[in-house]
Amino acid sequence: MLAVRHHLRWLAPLLVLAVAAVVRFWALSSPGSLVFDELYYVRDAISQLAHGAPTVWSDDDAAFGDPAAFTDEASYAVHPPLGKWLIGLGVLVFGPDTGWGWRSAVALAGVATVGITMRLGWLLSRSLVIACTAGLLLALDGVHVVLTRVALLDGFLALAVALGALLMWRDVQWLEDRDARAEPGPSGRTAVRWWRPWLLAAGLVFGAAAGIKWSGLYPLAAFLVFLAIRDLLRRRNAGAPWGAASLRSLLQAGATAIIALPAAVLAYLTTWVGWIVTPDGWGRDPATPWLSSLARYHAEMLGWHSTLTAPHPYQAHPITWPLGLRPTAMYEVRWDGCGGECVAGISPIPNLLITWGGAAALLVLAWLVVRALVRPDALSRGPVLTVSAFVLTGYLSGWLPWLLTVSRSAVFQFYAVVLTPFSALALALVLGMLCGIPLATARASAPGLRLDPDPAALQGRRLAVAVFLIAAVAVSILFAPLWTGGPVAEWFWNAHMWLPGWD
Repeated sequence: MLAVRHHLRWLAPLLVLAVAAVVRFWALSSPGSLVFDELYYVRDAISQLAHGAPTVWSDDDAAFGDPAAFTDEASYAVHPPLGKWLIGLGVLVFGPDTGWGWRSAVALAGVATVGITMRLGWLLSRSLVIACTAGLLLALDGVHVVLTRVALLDGFLALAVALGALLMWRDVQWLEDRDARAEPGPSGRTAVRWWRPWLLAAGLVFGAAAGIKWSGLYPLAAFLVFLAIRDLLRRRNAGAPWGAASLRSLLQAGATAIIALPAAVLAYLTTWVGWIVTPDGWGRDPATPWLSSLARYHAEMLGWHSTLTAPHPYQAHPITWPLGLRPTAMYEVRWDGCGGECVAGISPIPNLLITWGGAAALLVLAWLVVRALVRPDALSRGPVLTVSAFVLTGYLSGWLPWLLTVSRSAVFQFYAVVLTPFSALALALVLGMLCGIPLATARASAPGLRLDPDPAALQGRRLAVAVFLIAAVAVSILFAPLWTGGPVAEWFWNAHMWLPGWD
């Protein structure tokens, strides 16, 4: 029995990764033309490989007949370089004239994100069932599938954010281990800790995330706030008075920022090395130090992003992202055949069971956090409070900044791909609680949802969860042709337009 469990511990995650890989790499080279914003990012990636920084192309042909039609003239890119360097890795391996070259790196990033999500699920819950469920939900999430099959930047960003979150959670565990071994002082455990290797690594990763898209800084800021609040609560729980706990927590927050932020800045600047060593890159002036030129370039980029108001048929207000009400169609062609008209399209239409289920699960976790905080013994049930708050922080860090600060109309549903790992984790955690799996960490365990403990009731909930997961897999199979550009009859395509905004 122990041998079976040992093998299952490795086999189950590998099977989930295999599902993720098949869904993302199947027919990856189709279509053989650039789709949506691949027109910009793939071209930038190829010319950046040749020159160290993007250059202008001689045409705007999405069919991409000549993959070497770039010029020597510097091109104005409105996003940092790292995502395009990553696209370029696939181009180096498979060549610039095939969809495998353009998309293989982001597909691999998608599979890696599923693996990281499973690892984070395990560390949050110590449950193989919850970890593999989170990975399977992400592997079959329509938004994540599509955004890791097209050569855009957001699939890479989701990977970096998930990895940064994993490292942040390792920092939480690292501190818990040290606190457990430390002797409490007269006012509780109040030591300010400077040696934080996992936090340093997280800062580097989030800096790299910003080197893909600036929005990669939002999660870093959110998790730093999470760490500060958690530190304050732990000091109070250790017996420190509010005044002393607040002061020491403020000092610890400063130390945390000193560790993480310079690392993030260093990692971010490193992503610009190609531009820095390219004397004829956009905005470079031989008479001006590169740092001044880079600062001016960033001011131009910020101005562009803050004033982008061009209308777009697929723009979607951030308030609609959690429910996937307006997917961004990436590609669509029609021709006669299939007993009528044939359609081949790529659209990140959500699997409603996964997307809406994830939104509902996040509300459950929010309720658990509130319940833990308002009850007198809240701090003794650390796993419920800490795990739920951590997942909520990850999700809200990719959504609330857009919701609260958006000042332009040109924002899109596919930006929400960074939310999908946390939505999958939330849904897996809640489904695990329904199945009677306690919310646990490496050091403690506590029940989450207080449900009927009767064995018959528990068996019924487990059966319902199994039916839900089978239905989610079936829905993903049903929508797979619309995610992967497979040719289908028009009636089949129309039958999948379940909501008015999906057309």
